[in-house]
Parts: sequence; structure tokens; C-alpha cells
Amino acid sequence: MENASKALIMAGSVLIALMIIGALLLMINNLSSYQKTDTVNTREAQVIDFNNQYETYNRKNVRGSDLYSLLNRAVDYNKRKSYKGTGATEEGQYLAYQPMVISFNLTTGGGKEKLYATTSEDYPHLIKEDRYTVDETSNKFENQISSTVKNLEKEYGSDSLSNLVIGMSKIFDTTMSSSEAEKQEAIDTFNIASKKKTVNTFSELLACKSDVYTYSEYIQFKRAKFDCKNTDYDPETGRIIKMEFEFTGKFQ
Repeated sequence: MENASKALIMAGSVLIALMIIGALLLMINNLSSYQKTDTVNTREAQVIDFNNQYETYNRKNVRGSDLYSLLNRAVDYNKRKSYKGTGATEEGQYLAYQPMVISFNLTTGGGKEKLYATTSEDYPHLIKEDRYTVDETSNKFENQISSTVKNLEKEYGSDSLSNLVIGMSKIFDTTMSSSEAEKQEAIDTFNIASKKKTVNTFSELLACKSDVYTYSEYIQFKRAKFDCKNTDYDPETGRIIKMEFEFTGKFQ
């Protein structure tokens, strides 16, 4: 009888132990499932936050000045988060996402109309290519134009150049065959528009023509309208990895 009691007590202890172990396993499984769900939700939220930075450009009538900002944003991302850069997060994790690719076409109508088509052709072009693709850790487009833009702004002043671009047809349409009164009017108009640099002769005026027309391409680019024609997403991460834009032929 005593042995039977002991056997029942042992069996009960074993049953209780098994129940406790089962409860612990269930708790661990639930915790693991919760952590996985939390991780998935966090990653999805990160993807949404990331894409929101770029979805604002996924539309029509994106200004060139905004596109310029997008290029710098993409290059910064490629430096810090892509496999072409450091690929590391601020927490030190190595993720190495695909680099962001921004492509934009500066012609429209099958290449018949260029962004700078409204300006004279007898000057050094600031924008030298019809299409640019930025997919590295440096901004190819900015690198190509920044030195010229900075030098011109240093010489003339950015406000003066903007004024001169607005009035360039009135100022520089004057030719050597124009009357002295017309030449003087062009000189006076230039000096009124320019806040930093003045000219005294018609020859000095003509020497400034190519500078103003070159800078006009920079102004036109910032005012130009672009449509986002295509946006690609990484099938694994869901992140935007490529955006393509095309010049509409319109300006604001």
C-alpha cells in the first residue's frame, strides 16, 4: 500500500514536471513568434519610411531643382547603405542594399527638343549630355556642372546672373551692326541687371555673352519640369531601387 502511494506521488510529480516543461516550451514558442512578427513589422515600417522619401518624386511635373535634391539624396544613400559604399547602418550592422539609380533624360519628343533648345548655340554648353544616370557614390551631373556654376557665380554673383538670364535676349540680341544708341541701351540694361559686374563698352558686353548663356542652362534646368516614367522596387526588400525621369519640354 505504501509502495503504491509512493508510485502515485512519483507519477504525479512527473506529470507536473511535464506540464511545466510544456508550458515553458509554449511560452518560448510564443515569444519567438512574437519576436519574428515584431521584426517583420519593424522591417516593413523601415521600408515604408525609406520609400516615402522617394515616392514624393514618383509623379509628374517634378521641378529640376527638386530632381537635383533627389540626386544628392540617392548619392548619400549609396555611400552609406549600398554595397557600393560602406553598406553599414548607424548601429554598425552591415546590410549592403542595392544602390539607388536615378536616370533622367534632358530631351523630349524623341530627342528633337533639348532642355537648352531655347538658347543660342554659339556658347560653351553647361549640360553636355542628353541623359544622365547616377548610380554611384558621386553625383556625376553635379560634378560636371558645379565648377563652372561656382566660378560664374563668384565672378558675377548669383542674383546678377539670374537677372541677366531673364533679360539676355534684350541685352545680347544687339549686334555689331546695331546703332550706337541700341548698343548703349544694351550696355545700360546689362549694368542695371548686374549688381556685381559692370561693362563700359560694347566689346566688354559681348565678352560676357557666353557666360550668361552658359549659366542660363543651369537656370533652365532648375525651372524645367520632369515626369517620373518608371519606378523599380527590389523584389526581396521592397525598397525603391530605380527611378527614371524625362523632360516634359515645360518650365515653371
